[in-house]
Amino acid sequence: MDIQKCINDYADWLKSEITFTKMGEYFEITTPFLDSYNDYFQIYVRQDGENVHFSDDGQTLNSLAMSGFQLTPNRKVQLKNILSQYGIKLKQNELIAVAPMHDFPQAKHMFVQAMIRVSDLYMTSRTKVSSLFLDDIQEFFHQNHIYCTEDVQFRGKSGFFHNYDFVLQRTQFKPERLCMAINNPTKSTIGNALFSWNDTKSTRKKDSQLIVLLNDNNNFNKNITDALTNYDVKSILWSERSSRSSLDLLSA
Repeated sequence: MDIQKCINDYADWLKSEITFTKMGEYFEITTPFLDSYNDYFQIYVRQDGENVHFSDDGQTLNSLAMSGFQLTPNRKVQLKNILSQYGIKLKQNELIAVAPMHDFPQAKHMFVQAMIRVSDLYMTSRTKVSSLFLDDIQEFFHQNHIYCTEDVQFRGKSGFFHNYDFVLQRTQFKPERLCMAINNPTKSTIGNALFSWNDTKSTRKKDSQLIVLLNDNNNFNKNITDALTNYDVKSILWSERSSRSSLDLLSA
C-alpha cells in the first residue's frame, strides 16, 4: 500500500467536498461528515480581528435532543470531558471556540472532531444504557488487567493533532497500539478514524497499530469492518471483546 497516496487522495477528497456560504458576518461551512440523522455537519465561523470564532449554532445538542437524548449526570460528565479534550466551550446548547486566525486549520479540524464525538453520544440514547461505552471499556480493561494510558493526543504529519481514547504501550512481545472507541459505527465515524490514523501513523514507530473498538449493541453495516481491514486497522466488536483473538490484541 502506498500510504502517502492514500493520505493525499483522502485530503483531496476532503477538500473537494467542503463547501461554504456567506451568511451575514458568518460563513457557513458544510463538511462531508454525517451526523446520526445522516445530515452533514455544519459549522459557522467569523473573523474578529486576529481571532476566528467557531459555532455549531446549537445544532449538535439540539439534534441529540430531537432523538430523545437526555443529559443524565453521567452523560454530562462525558460531554464535559469531550469538550475539554477538544478545547470547546458550551454556551447554553451551543458549542463554541475561539482561536488565533493563523491556527484556523487545526482549530476547525478539532471543532469538527468534537461535533462528531458529541453526536456519537446518540447511541447511548438509543440503547437506553446508564453507562457509556468508554466507561464499559475502562471497566473491561480493569477486569482483564489491560493497562493503558487514556486520552492521548498525537500530532500527525499534516500538523493536525488527533485524539486517541487509549494507548497500550509497547512491550517485549507487542508493538505500540493506539485505540479508538466508536460508539456509533457509521461511514462518517470510520472515515474520520482512518484519516486520523493515516495522518498519525507516519509519525509513530513503523510497527505501531490502530485498534478500533466498535459498539455493536445495535446493528450497523458490517462492510465498515472491511474498510478498516483494507487500511490494516484491527477492529474488535464489543460483543466479541472476550474472545481469545480480541484479548490477544489487547494484552501485553
